[in-house]
Amino acid sequence: MKVAIIGGGIAGLSQGIFLKSKGFEVTVYERMQSMNSKGHAFLMNGEALNYLDKYIKNAPNELLKNNIDLFSLKSQNDEELIKIPLEEWFCIKRVDLINYLSSFFSEKDLKYGCEFSHFEFESSKAKSVVFKNQVKAEADIFIAADGSNSEIRKLLFGETQFTPVEVKEIVGISKFNKSDRYQTFQKFQSDEKGLSFGYIPAVNDESVWFMQYDIKLENNFNLKNPEGLKDFCFSILDDFPQEVKKVLDGNDFNTSYVWNTRDFDLLYSFHKGNIVLIGDAAHQALPFTSAGTTNAIKDAAVLTEFLSQESNLEDAFSKYYDDRKDQIDEHVKLGRELKQNFLNYSEGKERKFLLPLISEKPEKKELKDLKPINIIYFTDPICSTCWIFQPILRKLKLDYDQFIRIDYRMGGLLPNWEDYKNDKISSPLDAAKLWDEMREKYQIPMNGDVWLEDPLLSSYPVSIAFKAAQLQNNDKAISFLRRIKEMLFIEKKNVNKKENIENAALFSGLDSALLFKQIQSVGLKNFENDLFLAKKYGVTIFPTLLFEKNNSIIKSLKGLQSYESIEKHLFEIAPEIIKNPILPTSIDLFKKFNNMTESEFSFLLNMNQKESQKELEKLAEKGVIYKVISSNIAYWNIA
Repeated sequence: MKVAIIGGGIAGLSQGIFLKSKGFEVTVYERMQSMNSKGHAFLMNGEALNYLDKYIKNAPNELLKNNIDLFSLKSQNDEELIKIPLEEWFCIKRVDLINYLSSFFSEKDLKYGCEFSHFEFESSKAKSVVFKNQVKAEADIFIAADGSNSEIRKLLFGETQFTPVEVKEIVGISKFNKSDRYQTFQKFQSDEKGLSFGYIPAVNDESVWFMQYDIKLENNFNLKNPEGLKDFCFSILDDFPQEVKKVLDGNDFNTSYVWNTRDFDLLYSFHKGNIVLIGDAAHQALPFTSAGTTNAIKDAAVLTEFLSQESNLEDAFSKYYDDRKDQIDEHVKLGRELKQNFLNYSEGKERKFLLPLISEKPEKKELKDLKPINIIYFTDPICSTCWIFQPILRKLKLDYDQFIRIDYRMGGLLPNWEDYKNDKISSPLDAAKLWDEMREKYQIPMNGDVWLEDPLLSSYPVSIAFKAAQLQNNDKAISFLRRIKEMLFIEKKNVNKKENIENAALFSGLDSALLFKQIQSVGLKNFENDLFLAKKYGVTIFPTLLFEKNNSIIKSLKGLQSYESIEKHLFEIAPEIIKNPILPTSIDLFKKFNNMTESEFSFLLNMNQKESQKELEKLAEKGVIYKVISSNIAYWNIA
């Protein structure tokens, strides 16, 4: 089947590559006389890159991209408001992506200088497309990828009703690139007006930057020449941090431009007859969503699949529209919501409305009455016995997750060394000796040197941090607590230090800026509530498990317990519960828990030592996991 694609931008080139991989005869027609290198750089989600990987075989060159690790939002006074990890987001220069995509075409199937003029129809279907340079191309399918000002969309559906331009954006490429451990999408937001500035590290030690502003702020500046553009940027951002000025200092304003941001309502269809729209020609959301490029590539992938599967064009086009319309409509509405909150900025809105398009599903709340058993688990981040108890908690989650809920509570093991009462331990030196003894006895990584090199003075700060983490997301909080324990017991780090708490928070997907704010308020209050509850139930040993059913405490288990003992008590309390009969695969187990000791791995999969060693070595050979040695004990991490 012969396909003519009108538009040689990212959408059109991607569509051509995808269809060619399925055996379609494709020609792309681009109106520019040569490759269009206009545009700077953008954020792209990993979903779009996965589509490229799926359809592109034997790639002739590597796509230049920079992985972005974090998103940080600061006030114009440099106060950190949001700091969260990003998964699968990349900064890519437009010219690099265009170069990459166009390398899959020859002069025969990518033609330049072809500006759309009209279609020739026969029996209500397009027979050929005619360009202003007199080139005419016949095809069975015509795919319009001619951008937001699409002439073909106008031909099919009439004049587009764009929303008024209320926010403009100035973009550029700067030689400034902040050297840091993380590649951070840094954004600054005015707390007085609709004005923000952001920059994203790109390849070759450059950064793409943008300034979004309410058009009412333009005043009398002349933005049609580089000097006027420069004066405007420096003037309007005068009270922003020096970091912003460094980015602007590294910018060549001869290559910067003003972008009038606008969108339009979801069309009732993306096609008529054998002509179909993709990318910005089909839909446009405001740039606040960072979704444009990803949506264009996803359009191309979805349309390719339906054209490959359906013998009837009408069915293929209808299914393509049905597949894409809800997400597109959601992005259009989200962009408008983001714009309104940008223009009407007030304290507290930054957390909800100023992120790039990061769709995190709200945490599913576990109601106690949906699970027959609630286990109130009193623990402490620095408790060595609780560290040994970790595999049992994980196995309970695997075997009985549908029947039990584990409610993590902090017990306050070490308020300070002066008030700590224990017959065997009265100083950090005693703690170091105990940990070394327990490591040998239980064959679990536990490095007591932390008590000699950088001893903790209390377990309260990191306990409060955990309670603050629970306010964001319970699963992430549990991951945070696990990571804290690894840093302490294996890496011998003082986990009360701010930088270690922040690294554990970011590792677990938490917003570290919000975490530190809530540590001082609700986190502290919730920790005090845990201490009150521990006192109420006489909890002085860790771990302690309180089994609750129908809002009544049925059973209490104190200290290190065997898995069989806990199972026994579970069945006594709730005979109706059933053990999960399906064991996860070893790969699934590492995806779920990230890291394990060899004994923990054996325990969770019910393997003997020989079997587990063989399986771990096999995973290591495949590059799935790698080994870490701590105090002569092996510890396996997912790669």
